[in-house]
Amino acid sequence: MRIILAAVFGLLLLAAGYGPASAAPPDPSGYWVTGKGEGVVQIYPCGEGLRCGALVGFQIDHPTDPTPQTWNHASQCRFVFIRDLHPRKRAWMGSIVDPQSGHHYSAKVRVMSADQLRLRGYFLLPMLGATRFWTRYTGPTPPADCRMPPNSLE
Repeated sequence: MRIILAAVFGLLLLAAGYGPASAAPPDPSGYWVTGKGEGVVQIYPCGEGLRCGALVGFQIDHPTDPTPQTWNHASQCRFVFIRDLHPRKRAWMGSIVDPQSGHHYSAKVRVMSADQLRLRGYFLLPMLGATRFWTRYTGPTPPADCRMPPNSLE
C-alpha cells in the first residue's frame, strides 16, 4: 500500500510541474518593446542560467532631447533594471527596479508566445503588483546611445 501511495504522490508531483519531468520555461532572451511602446528592453544571459534586462532604446522626438534619467540622475540608457531572473516552473523569477523611483520589486516573467512576454512586478505577493505585456521587437538593433527615431516602435 505504501508503494502505491508513493507512486501516486510522485505522479501528482510530476503533473504539478515538480521533479525531473518538468520542462524549463521558454527563454525570454531578446529584444522587447514595452507595453506602451515607450522603449526597447534587451533581456540577455547574465550568469549561469540567469537572465537580466536593460533599457536599450528610447524614442527621442528631437536630436537634442536628453535621454530619460533614473531616480539618481543617471541616464536610463543601458540601465539594468531586471536582475537575476532564474527559471522556475513555467516562468522566470527575479527582481526589477523602477528606474524613476529606485524601488525594488519581485518580478515574474513569462513568455506567452514567440511574440509576447508577460512581466509582473510585485511587492511581497504576486497579487500586490501590476502586469505588463511586451511584444517582440523585430526592428534594427538599437543604437549604442539608445536614441531611436520617433514612431520607430509602432
